[in-house]
Amino acid sequence: MEKIRFGIIGCGEIALRTAEAIAKSECAVVTAAMDVNEALAKDMAERYKAKWTTEIDELLSWDDVDAVYIATPHYLHAPQTIRCAEAKKHVVVEKPMALNVKEAKEMIEACEKNGVALSVCFPLRYFPNIQLAKELLSSGIIGSVIGVSIKAIIDKPSSYWVGGYTGRAKTDWRMHREKAGGGILIMNTIHNIDYVRFITGLEVERVYAEYGTLATQGVDVEDVAFATLRYTNGAIGLIEALSCAAGSFGPGQWSGDRIYGSHGTLVLTEPLHLYTKLEGFTYPTYKWVDVPSTGMERDDRKLFIEDFVRAIIESKQPPVSGYDGLISLAVVEAAYVSLEQGKAVDVVSIIG
Repeated sequence: MEKIRFGIIGCGEIALRTAEAIAKSECAVVTAAMDVNEALAKDMAERYKAKWTTEIDELLSWDDVDAVYIATPHYLHAPQTIRCAEAKKHVVVEKPMALNVKEAKEMIEACEKNGVALSVCFPLRYFPNIQLAKELLSSGIIGSVIGVSIKAIIDKPSSYWVGGYTGRAKTDWRMHREKAGGGILIMNTIHNIDYVRFITGLEVERVYAEYGTLATQGVDVEDVAFATLRYTNGAIGLIEALSCAAGSFGPGQWSGDRIYGSHGTLVLTEPLHLYTKLEGFTYPTYKWVDVPSTGMERDDRKLFIEDFVRAIIESKQPPVSGYDGLISLAVVEAAYVSLEQGKAVDVVSIIG
């Protein structure tokens, strides 16, 4: 298979994981790295015997870069994506794709105008339990979806706000709303919003939210947020999101999202927990059972990259498109606007 050559823009901690996924893929390779921090750019380049630079325009001038992966602070996503599109480079941009829907639209338009692919990095879609959950829901084993409970409950250490989880890149952009776009909702819960949409096929119609900065000192982004959702099929949802929940530190504690059906319930843990009243399926009725994702591919970022590369080669829309990123961002933005206006906000009013 043809290999797509990637340039990494932003060489912090999350970029290490995605670059590793690119390198492990049989259809992609890291050929270039860029970061304004010279040490980080050099380190990334040395790991993959790639070129490096501190200037984005220099990286975009290199002929051995077909696509870029952007993992810079949120406020840089839109302008950098547009520059990359104008340089005719395909783009994978970290979530959230932008600070707001207006920027997201500009990114999509730039990529379409220049004939390049755009994908938003939502690798949690590729978690084995999420893939299996989609199969189960599609089978009708819990009936029609009537309720959703989304939980993004973590406890970020104080060091996170000035260097992420590892301290690889010392920077405080996450503390500031104008650079991050927000806190626990846009940084973390957007993952849950995306994969719940992916597995259910449902769209959020309306959002009412309350949030605030209640426990984290020195930041102006929300660390506690609760929201109610109304889906287009009539289902009702609840978001429970905290980045300061004592005793809940670590990605392993994020989940516990629940999908309630007319005839059953599915809990998005690993293994999945399933309860169904319906006969005719593999699983027993009227009792909780574990459904492990045994034998399924577990490298989510590698699977994500391979799907993106396949889309480029076949000239198709990436499975996780720019529009997917816009929709999840619109739900988050609706939550922010809801508090500002003191009322429920229709998502379509955000999308325009």
